Amino acid sequence: MTTDALLNALTAETAAIGTFSTLLGEEQQALVNGTLDALPDLTERKARAVAELSALGRERDAQLNALGYSPDEAGATAAAAADAKVDTAWKALLAAAAEAKRANDTNGLLINTRLTYTQQALNVLYGPGNNTPLYGPDGRTTPRSSGGSVTA
Repeated sequence: MTTDALLNALTAETAAIGTFSTLLGEEQQALVNGTLDALPDLTERKARAVAELSALGRERDAQLNALGYSPDEAGATAAAAADAKVDTAWKALLAAAAEAKRANDTNGLLINTRLTYTQQALNVLYGPGNNTPLYGPDGRTTPRSSGGSVTA
């Protein structure tokens, strides 16, 4: 049996990971620049890219299985050891996946930082009691006492 179908699957999956990494880069720029209104569209595009990656991973596994290898990383490594072209394609896929993981990890840190900052800002606005907002809907400070004038 020929490895052409496996090579095609690996190449397609590597390209799809590259597309996903590009989306992660756009997401990172949106997070850094504060253009958060771009995130819903990016999230939708990332979801489609993940679905495509999943389908391509299943295709790779099917091609490995057809060649008699286990449909997992060990099988891909064994196929790569048996064929120089598969080895090159497999290493390119692994490198692309590692880069995507780094970008995804960075975005996770940026999101966590934004969430922490938002929570701290909310804590300031709600004040030390955390039960009554410091500012009302009209933007004015709310009275912190139960009534009566301090000067009366």
